[in-house]
Amino acid sequence: MTDKEYRILYEKSSREAQNKIFDEYFNYVYAIVFNKLRSCASKEDIEECVSDVFADVFGHFSTETSHSGDMKGFIGTVAARRAVSCFRSISAKNGKTVPMEGSDADSIADDTDIISNTEASELRSILLRLVKELGEPDTAIVMQKYYYGLNSKEIAEIVSMEPAAVRVRCTRALRKLKEKLTALDINLKEAEA
Repeated sequence: MTDKEYRILYEKSSREAQNKIFDEYFNYVYAIVFNKLRSCASKEDIEECVSDVFADVFGHFSTETSHSGDMKGFIGTVAARRAVSCFRSISAKNGKTVPMEGSDADSIADDTDIISNTEASELRSILLRLVKELGEPDTAIVMQKYYYGLNSKEIAEIVSMEPAAVRVRCTRALRKLKEKLTALDINLKEAEA
């Protein structure tokens, strides 16, 4: 969702606009907050921090007019900053600190990059939705070629077409898909990753 789309929806109904942002970005925000607070916070603390993130976001977008474009980066930044603030507060209250140097840091390190995994999952969902919007037989052709790795001859047998027709349809479908991704400001190489 872009800032412009949010503001248009906000003018109609502030509650509906806020619900849409919450539904669209909840998993993303929760992943960021959980990743930062999992070592020191309870489930309730994490949920409270997530709520605070959305309160900050709603407060910003109800008054600020200088932001434009996609809201995801802004929301991710707010989530990370709020989670760090909560981490410091909880650690200070409990009198605990988490060592970040030496061998102790290696024992708490986690190779999982939740933010990247969440973003990749979101891109795959968008890509799958756009492929389905192509309609048949284009959806079947693209799925068979890029998901199952079949060649034009094998796909032609499945969709009852000539191999040359399959190649033409595939080229056109990819062009349409690229246009849809560009309209959403998504790079095709980024979506394939």
